Amino acid sequence: MGYFARLFLPLFVVIAATGVWLIADYEQDTVFAIADPDDAPGALAPGAGPLPGTPPAATPAAAERPARERFARAFDHKDARGRVAVIITGLGLTRDASFRAIEDLAPEVTLAFSPYADNLAPLVQRARERGHEILLAVPMEPADVKHRDAGPAALIVSHPEAATRQRFNWLLGRIHSNVGIVGDLGDRFARDAVAMKPLFEELAAKGMLYVANPMEAAEPATPANGVPMAAVRVWLDRELSAGAIEREFAEAEAHAKRAGSVVVIARPYPATLAR
Repeated sequence: MGYFARLFLPLFVVIAATGVWLIADYEQDTVFAIADPDDAPGALAPGAGPLPGTPPAATPAAAERPARERFARAFDHKDARGRVAVIITGLGLTRDASFRAIEDLAPEVTLAFSPYADNLAPLVQRARERGHEILLAVPMEPADVKHRDAGPAALIVSHPEAATRQRFNWLLGRIHSNVGIVGDLGDRFARDAVAMKPLFEELAAKGMLYVANPMEAAEPATPANGVPMAAVRVWLDRELSAGAIEREFAEAEAHAKRAGSVVVIARPYPATLAR
């Protein structure tokens, strides 16, 4: 079953014969948007950077800081306890899931938005107002193309470098104020050093970070042009049941205690958000 058909069957129908993606049950309010700013109270977290439309930084030095610093959420570097970095990905595709993640989750949770969603700007802005760090979930060619569908804008190994760079910049232009990107279904693409080269060059130029998201096998070390990297170790809801999610949380906490930190990722399923 395809990626979007599997996750959002009520909304999407994949027409395999023509390659056309048809939104089958779309309504105007499918993607959450805030009509009245007064309905969206909330303060930007310390260190999270300016919102779009705010005056430029007072000093050139501040303006030249990389995006991963300007839009980062502050935390206490002196706190020696193990850290669990939680990423909720695939946001923007449905109103209710996006609203719940933005409004209900602690601001320390990082939110990754799908480039396939419509009208992302108000979602991202609201998430920033709530204090969340932002990532772009970049669709990449999976190893198992028969069972995992990364969508029509996915980065493909066989594309020439110029086409990859052009597509990647289009994807980056879908959101604002993000500290970097996280891979989405991209085992085959992410393991190809040649394919990844233009991505790392663009991330380095834009001052962003990269979160590897291996679905099947660990990704090998790749020349990263000085781009800070992290890797997802635990999928919290690969198996969607309360017991399975609880076991994954326990594994994440145990790893954080052993190694000092761990990155975990999940989809905005109701059971996951509730936990």
